[in-house]
Amino acid sequence: MIFLILGGIYLFTAGTMGKYISNFIAPILKSKQETAQLDQNEPYDEDMELTLPGTNEQDDNQDNKEENASKATETVKVQAMNFFGIQMGAFNSKENAQTVGEQLKTKGGAGYILDDQYSRVIAMMFLNENDAATVIQQLKNNSIEAQMYELKCPGVEMEITATSQKIEGIKSTFSLIQEKFGDIETIIRDLDNDKITMEIAINRISQIKNEIVDKIELLNQYSATQEGNKVLSGLKSFLSNQINNLDQIMQGNMSDKVAISSKIKYTYIDMIVKYKEYMEQITKI
Repeated sequence: MIFLILGGIYLFTAGTMGKYISNFIAPILKSKQETAQLDQNEPYDEDMELTLPGTNEQDDNQDNKEENASKATETVKVQAMNFFGIQMGAFNSKENAQTVGEQLKTKGGAGYILDDQYSRVIAMMFLNENDAATVIQQLKNNSIEAQMYELKCPGVEMEITATSQKIEGIKSTFSLIQEKFGDIETIIRDLDNDKITMEIAINRISQIKNEIVDKIELLNQYSATQEGNKVLSGLKSFLSNQINNLDQIMQGNMSDKVAISSKIKYTYIDMIVKYKEYMEQITKI
C-alpha cells in the first residue's frame, strides 16, 4: 500500500520546483471573506462562566468600588468552524504515514500527520469544502488518490463577568484567531501563485505573529490573579504555541520556496488542530 501512495506522490514533481500540489491548491484558495465557513448549528456549552479580575489588585477601595460598579455580565458566543483536509493516505502504521508525509513535504504539501484511529497524512486544509473537493477531483483526474477529511471545531457560549473593555478584549482575541485562519490561507495562495515574494510572505507572517503577541500580553493582564483559570490559561498556551510555529517559519531557508510553502501549510494545519483541541477542552469545563 505504501508503495502505491509513494508512487502517486512522485507525480507531485510535475512542474517547476515540484509545485504540483501547490498548483492545484493555490488557484482555488480564496480570500477570507469568501472562504470563511462558520457552522451556526453546532451546540454550545451554556454553563461556562468566566469572571475576570481587576487590572491591579493593589487599587484602593474606592477604585475597586468604581470598577465593580462598571462590571457587567455578557454572554459571548464563539462560533464553530469546519475545515476540510486533503488526505493522501490513512495508515495503521505511524512509520508508514511519516514516510509518506516526509515525501509530501519535499513537493510542497504539508505532510501533516493527524492521529485519530489512524495516522492520516494531510496535504492541506481549507475553510471551504468546495475548494477541497475541487483539489481532490483534480488529483484523481491525474490518477492520484486523495480523500476529504473533515475536521470540526466546536463553538462555545460563555458568560463573562468583567468590565466592558475586558469583555471586548476576550471577544476580539477569539475573533482574531478565526480571522488568521483565512489570512494564512491567503498567504499560501499568493505565495504559491507567485503573486507575492518570499519577503512579502514572511512579512505577513511576522505581522500575524505581532498581533498574536499583543493578545498574549492582554491576556496576561487579565489572568494576573486568575492563574488557575483554564479558559484563559488554555487560550494563552494555544497562542504561545502558534508564536513558536511562526518563528520556525521565519527562521527557515528563504531561498527554498517549496520548503517554506510546505512549512506554512504544516503550521496552518497544526494551528487548526490545536485550536480544535482547545475548544474541546473549554466546552468540558
